[in-house]
Amino acid sequence: MDIQGKRTGIIVTIALLWGAISVLGWYEMYMPGLYLGVLLMFLHMVLGVSVNHKVSKKFLIFPLIPWAVVWVISFYLSNMHANIFTGVMPNFTILGFHPSFSWTVLLYWIGGMLTLTWGFILYKDEWLSSSEWDEFKRKVELIDQGQKGGR
Repeated sequence: MDIQGKRTGIIVTIALLWGAISVLGWYEMYMPGLYLGVLLMFLHMVLGVSVNHKVSKKFLIFPLIPWAVVWVISFYLSNMHANIFTGVMPNFTILGFHPSFSWTVLLYWIGGMLTLTWGFILYKDEWLSSSEWDEFKRKVELIDQGQKGGR
């Protein structure tokens, strides 16, 4: 997927999302802010995995979209259990955690990291091939040589 002409729009959207999330937080509307945060992080990741302004469709399908779904489910289940147990101590835990926090640990932290890690390992050449890494190092070396030559 070519994002060449969309990069500025994505960056502006990221800035607007930061503003919207801040405003939602000021008005104690945390859940909408968390859901917008997933979109914000997704857009950051799309920019981050782009190579020459292109994003691999395989990489979007896995791990980026499943990662976003895992985070949304995590926030939903955490909120649901927080509402169920508001003012009441649950008579059980999930892996020793309050039911509302367990989803944060299981899906947001562990599930999110495993999804992204597995995807980065599975499709490592889709986001940073050896030849692209060598080209990046060459560019950095040229910049270093230019700076040393100008002193």
